[in-house]
Amino acid sequence: MQQRFTQHIAHLQQVVQHILEATCLDGLWIYAGAAKSYFLDDQDAPFKVNPHFNYFFPHPMAEKSWLFVDGQNKPKVYFYAPQDYWHATPNPPTETFFSAVFDWQILNEPMQIKSFIQQPERCAFIGENEILAHNLGFKQINPQKVLNVLHFERSIKTEFEIECIFQAQYNALKGHQVAQQAFFDGKSEFEINLAYLQASLQSDTNVPYGNIVAINQNAAILHYTTLEHQLPSSRYSFLIDAGATYLGYASDITRTYAFDPHSEFAALVAKIDQFKLDTISCLQVGVNYLNYHTQMHQWISQALQEFDFVRLPAEQIFESGISRSFFPHGLGHQLGLQVHDVAGFQQNQRGTHKAAPDMYPSLRCTRDLAENMVLTIEPGLYFIEMLLDPWKNHSLGRYFNWQKIEQFKVFGGIRSEDNVVVRANKVENLTAQAQQQILL
Repeated sequence: MQQRFTQHIAHLQQVVQHILEATCLDGLWIYAGAAKSYFLDDQDAPFKVNPHFNYFFPHPMAEKSWLFVDGQNKPKVYFYAPQDYWHATPNPPTETFFSAVFDWQILNEPMQIKSFIQQPERCAFIGENEILAHNLGFKQINPQKVLNVLHFERSIKTEFEIECIFQAQYNALKGHQVAQQAFFDGKSEFEINLAYLQASLQSDTNVPYGNIVAINQNAAILHYTTLEHQLPSSRYSFLIDAGATYLGYASDITRTYAFDPHSEFAALVAKIDQFKLDTISCLQVGVNYLNYHTQMHQWISQALQEFDFVRLPAEQIFESGISRSFFPHGLGHQLGLQVHDVAGFQQNQRGTHKAAPDMYPSLRCTRDLAENMVLTIEPGLYFIEMLLDPWKNHSLGRYFNWQKIEQFKVFGGIRSEDNVVVRANKVENLTAQAQQQILL
């Protein structure tokens, strides 16, 4: 890990040199950020580090810390470690695999940083507290030209980053295994979530995103996080979308289960699982992500015909847009320091933006696949009244098998999601690799 991180920093030093030469700046000051207080309250929301800080410094619990990078000298970290008997404060991680890469300065008070910032007008500030940046004398605050390069570089992962995302699979998969068993043991959504958190060694405040733990029709709510305490009278299906982090890098994994393994719904789950694996096997450098999303809609259209939900040829189901009412989200997204990682629409370092097409407004990536991109692949099929009801008054509505669709609403829906890295001549399924190692 140490060697990979050293190579990671060496690459970032080159990136910073390029940025500074292009912008005529002397360096970047990157602020980790600070926890925000709730409105009219003396309590803070959980701290979430500036991902650009985490990009250089793999320690997400570094509130009110700073980095200075100039692309030539050792990056310098100004680590905030106050003396505090009210709260547990982080110990400076000066004895870790990454500590020797940095020069260190310990801050006991936040505004001590002012004495270390020289000629701020010749540097760029990267962070969310623009008022603080102004007060410290910065003129270049989150300049778009700098962010464009950083975002584009973050979309192509180093080997260190790929290893972190791989490591983030393990705790998540352990949580998924326990959550699956908890569902079949008759636990409620609330209880399943607790079991997941315990097995994955996380709390509700440090998961990479709010866990989606949905039984039955709740799986039709794409970002369902309510967590019912009571178990429904009958169990039909279970969808869990939950991840974990490693050094700030996220995993994002979804599984769907049929309570009756011999049901037609179970066969439909298996079909979506196979669509996911087939897509992963097809991914190639240089192919635009939209192609795979479109292909998935064609496959979903085939499933709608095969399972007798829509009595039309698959090609017509696709061309008429019916599949979009059953599969309303994108095929996946970039993954890294943020679950929905940056630069999914950004085509180059200059920041050229290519929006999702109007017919697929929820698509999160319009890029040509590049070597060392890390993505989620997550096809789905849902029975959502809000999206299906308009078809009842459409000329094609008579071809919908409304009786069967009504029966399947109790299942909510299906999503299957793995995390993959695109290599030059192959694709590595990080989720599947980690699962195999857990089973050994």
